[in-house]
Amino acid sequence: MKNIYTYNGEDYSSIEALSEAVGINKKTLTARLRRGLSIEEACKNIDLRSSYHEDPGDKKEKSIKQICKDHSKNDALVRNRLRYGYSLNNALNKPKLIRRQGCPIVVNGILYNSIAEALRNLDLVEKEQIVRRRLKNGMKPDKAFKF
Repeated sequence: MKNIYTYNGEDYSSIEALSEAVGINKKTLTARLRRGLSIEEACKNIDLRSSYHEDPGDKKEKSIKQICKDHSKNDALVRNRLRYGYSLNNALNKPKLIRRQGCPIVVNGILYNSIAEALRNLDLVEKEQIVRRRLKNGMKPDKAFKF
């Protein structure tokens, strides 16, 4: 006896026919059905490895990655905050706590948390010793970072 798969009121004689109709890979669809998902759940064109949440902005179900992309946020930070029990709204909107380990410095009108951060952002990591020596000798930051 052959299996008949019914989806949206239509009958499909094989998984191949069903996978072509819904646009999901045959192996993916087979694996979902073996996991015990119903045909309706298995045929949803979503990534089941991701968790989906309601986006606070437009009230649609989206993955964390997509929500963070839409809100220009770091998805690793948001996922970590969710793991610690933050609500999605707080995880997205709370400012990141930046612990200042170095001395803040202003170079060309831009505030950096440390000399090392300024060197990284200005692509001068290989000139670190020269810049630090210049600053130690009393040179202004704008001149010390100029090459």
